[in-house]
Amino acid sequence: MARRKKRKQGLKVLFGIIGILFIGFMVKTYMPNFKVVPAYKMFSGFGQEQAGVVLGKDIIVMEYGPQVIEGEIFLPFDFAKQYIDPYLFWDEGTQKLTITTQNKVIRMQTDDLTYYVNQEPLTLNMPLRKFGDVAYIPFSFLKNLFNIEARYNEENNVVIMDYTTDSKTIGEVLKKNIPIRYEDSIKSPILKKLSQGDQVRIFGEDDKWLFIRSEDGVIGYVDKKHIGNIEEIKGEPAKEEETKPSWKPVSGKINLVWDQVFKVESSEVPSKFEPVKGLDVLSPSWFEIENEKGDLKNIASEKYVNWAHSKGYQVWAMITNPFSDPDLTHKVLKDTDSRENIIKQLLAFSALYDLDGINIDFESLKQETGEYYVQFIRELTPLLKEQGLVVSVDMYVPSGWTRHYNRAEVGKVVDYIMVMTYDEHWSSSPESGSVASIGWVEQGIKNTLEEVPAEKVLLGLPYYTRLWEEEEVSGGIQVSSKAYGMSKGETILKEQKVEPVWLDEAGQYYGEFKEDNKTYKIWLEEEKSIEEKVKLVDKYNLAGVAGWKRGLEKKEIWELLYKYLKE
Repeated sequence: MARRKKRKQGLKVLFGIIGILFIGFMVKTYMPNFKVVPAYKMFSGFGQEQAGVVLGKDIIVMEYGPQVIEGEIFLPFDFAKQYIDPYLFWDEGTQKLTITTQNKVIRMQTDDLTYYVNQEPLTLNMPLRKFGDVAYIPFSFLKNLFNIEARYNEENNVVIMDYTTDSKTIGEVLKKNIPIRYEDSIKSPILKKLSQGDQVRIFGEDDKWLFIRSEDGVIGYVDKKHIGNIEEIKGEPAKEEETKPSWKPVSGKINLVWDQVFKVESSEVPSKFEPVKGLDVLSPSWFEIENEKGDLKNIASEKYVNWAHSKGYQVWAMITNPFSDPDLTHKVLKDTDSRENIIKQLLAFSALYDLDGINIDFESLKQETGEYYVQFIRELTPLLKEQGLVVSVDMYVPSGWTRHYNRAEVGKVVDYIMVMTYDEHWSSSPESGSVASIGWVEQGIKNTLEEVPAEKVLLGLPYYTRLWEEEEVSGGIQVSSKAYGMSKGETILKEQKVEPVWLDEAGQYYGEFKEDNKTYKIWLEEEKSIEEKVKLVDKYNLAGVAGWKRGLEKKEIWELLYKYLKE
């Protein structure tokens, strides 16, 4: 009897333990977590001491948070640039913010209630501010320009933002005290409890859970059975400015020639007023940056423009930087006031001389100058276009050392890009070679078209060649060269009684001779070599050609260009 009693007691203990373990298992497996943990403790950057930002379904962690003053939201510049508009430009030196759009240039200065749109003063409700050393932009100003909305939730100390162009899925909470959990599990901590009738924005779902954001910015997971009345709200169309079509010639493709001049008088020599068959645009080199303030040297000629217009030609005056002084160019383009000074002069000169366009030829830019170069073009272009001018830019063929010219971004803004498909072997090249072999030219165009639309690309044509001199010296061969026009290049070979040979690979005639223990080599540019290049215009459906430079070409070249571009 005693043994039976002990056995029963042992079984009771065993079943009790099993029961406790089972209950523990059931609780661990099926019993929800009721612990509430505030969102700011779970998410870095959510709010609390410093205001946080929730953008869509993401909590943005920033070194400097937004500021909210008397209901106005101020966003730090770095945040606005990264998430609202990558083209915002802050100049710490001048304390100015510049915003550029397709048709507008907007400039604001700290603590100034006046800002400028295309140089016309307007009044701003709230000024650009600095908190400590950080520049902040009032959101009330940004929302009128960009596709974004924002509101501030004081309870969570968080700014809630959305792109207005995004479609939204909205749902309604069906019961009271519905938990938002940190993760998609009933064991995950609760971030807050929703009330019946609350709206949530839904970003994703699986079989059981919805990934949502509450009206006060808390992001987490809700059991989908508690959300109903789900509807899709389409995003608003993106705000787009009207864009004017780029100028095009009356017929055919563009035929432009650069006209290099060094003083006003050289714009007005008799040869400048000889008509050219099939020519559309003259681009004289009239303006050059002179100093750090952005003052321009001006050698423009009203007489030249009047004659060109009388013949039906457009005049796109060229502005250059001092090629030999990249440091000066950097200082000028980096400074907002200097850029603005250049722009104001170009606007004035364009009106004064009745110009049709501006051609920007900035070369030898330092790597760190690239962002300021693009900014200059973004600030200049809308103002020129407002006056009805064509804006074009001269650009190297793509390569590693020209990547900072950012031709893709430039191509979005300007009307045309002239690809300088010449100087394959330049004046101080360490080896002799062609100025523009056909394979090199075509590859330069193909690489450009990866970044710039064909309808904006003009093929650069060299109307010159180089005579190379090679001399044996201790340690190897010393190479030097001189540039000559087309006719002079042919004359040199004739005088040396050299019959040039056609090189299919180069798409050029080649000749060489020896004199005074030196070897001379020349890859000619003439009708046939130019013809091979011009064929690329149709092959790649380019906008036209731009030739360097007027006065070096043979007259036959104009007949050739007329045939390929106009007939």
